[in-house]
Amino acid sequence: MDGLRYDYPEKSQSGGFSLLASEGLVAESLIPVYQSTTFPTHVSMATGVHPDKHGIMHNSFYDKVKDDSYSYSPEANWIQIKPIWAYLEEKNIKTATYFWVGSETPWNGIDITYSKFPFSNSVSEESKIDQILDWLSLPDDEKPRLIMSWWHGIDSVAHKYGMKDKRVLKKFIDQDQHLLNLIDRIKARRLWDKLTLIVVSDHGMTDISNLINIKQLLKQSEIKAKTSLGPAVGHIFLEDKNDLKRAIEALQKNKFLKVKSKDDIHKDLKLNHPTRTGDIVVFTKSPNMLVSRMNNDPPIGMHGYNPEVNKDMEGIFLAYGYKIKPNKIGKVHQVDVAPTILNLLQVEIPDYMEGKVIKLD
Repeated sequence: MDGLRYDYPEKSQSGGFSLLASEGLVAESLIPVYQSTTFPTHVSMATGVHPDKHGIMHNSFYDKVKDDSYSYSPEANWIQIKPIWAYLEEKNIKTATYFWVGSETPWNGIDITYSKFPFSNSVSEESKIDQILDWLSLPDDEKPRLIMSWWHGIDSVAHKYGMKDKRVLKKFIDQDQHLLNLIDRIKARRLWDKLTLIVVSDHGMTDISNLINIKQLLKQSEIKAKTSLGPAVGHIFLEDKNDLKRAIEALQKNKFLKVKSKDDIHKDLKLNHPTRTGDIVVFTKSPNMLVSRMNNDPPIGMHGYNPEVNKDMEGIFLAYGYKIKPNKIGKVHQVDVAPTILNLLQVEIPDYMEGKVIKLD
């Protein structure tokens, strides 16, 4: 569920989240990777590694070796670590995806058995539930053992109106009821004795109020560079490497920016990719947001910030059904999702995954 912050399940009164809270496992929160935006977070949940390993640095980014830019691309081969569906398909275990980032095309020649694409924001949750139930109704030798689906969550409405707007809560209540509908329809098929549901979000959300135009700062100092900006982390690829010191000084004039050369980024941030990290990386905290141009209708809600600093970035993790013991547990991490799924399926966890198995029973 896109953009569903850690505290939202508590707002449920008679929906799917209420049921999961009483009969399922609920984590305190799900800590996203950094930058906590939709494409890196989805791919981290699917690969079990951080963005510096899988290479999806933001929803859009630049690769200096390819000399090519990625922007909301459906092309799976930009992902540099094997996603869980490809890992399972290689073992002849059928999988299905409905709008999961990176699942619209084969990954290095490995096909998904069932994949719904192209992505469309207008497809309803009812349509997704119908398809999920159709997949679950297939004969055992055709049925996928893993289904991954993207739902709207509160992301779009929170971006537009901010977290305090009543329309955000209304959207959550709608999603809560769709979740209950999914649970009830699975129950009607008597599948809960062999099916596990995991409900996650890609990131949380916070309100912002200050836009920082990075391109303008560089232009004022006559520095030529290619910029690749997310809301909280920006990559600067200099045309002339001799401009490094001067560019850092120009950017540091803005008091809301933290500026580092590529070599000085702390390894714990997991942001230093060989070909997709800029010569200079700029960081900011909320309520600030990095932009490349001024916007006449800027967002009010935003994410992408460091979850170690901004708790509002934390998302959700709940589980229900087969092999799940009702429980309240502490915080878990997005890179833990893929190894936890493989453990549920009793499939060996590959060495490349950085996460650990979440104890569900």
